[in-house]
Amino acid sequence: LSALLTGVNRAHPYLPKKDAAMEQHIDALYRISHTAPPAAATQALMLLFQLVVGSGDSGGDATISGKDESVTARKDRFYRALYSKLVDGEMYAGRQLTLFFNL
Repeated sequence: LSALLTGVNRAHPYLPKKDAAMEQHIDALYRISHTAPPAAATQALMLLFQLVVGSGDSGGDATISGKDESVTARKDRFYRALYSKLVDGEMYAGRQLTLFFNL
């Protein structure tokens, strides 16, 4: 699972900005980040970071309050998942500790 997510992480920058196929799998990525072993959870969180936090548009539409609330809710959900992994002692025994702390 970790190797598969690594490949998706590497391919993600080459996908279109608004890829609906990736948006459909966000819930599954959160499930993986909460239940998978540390290596796969780290890769899932890295992909979620690219999808949720790293995809912030700098366009003029950011003043629309509905869009702002949606973006804020997505970021809050990501950081909640990240912080829940910070208190998980199992994450510090994994081999991808450096990648985890780069998040």
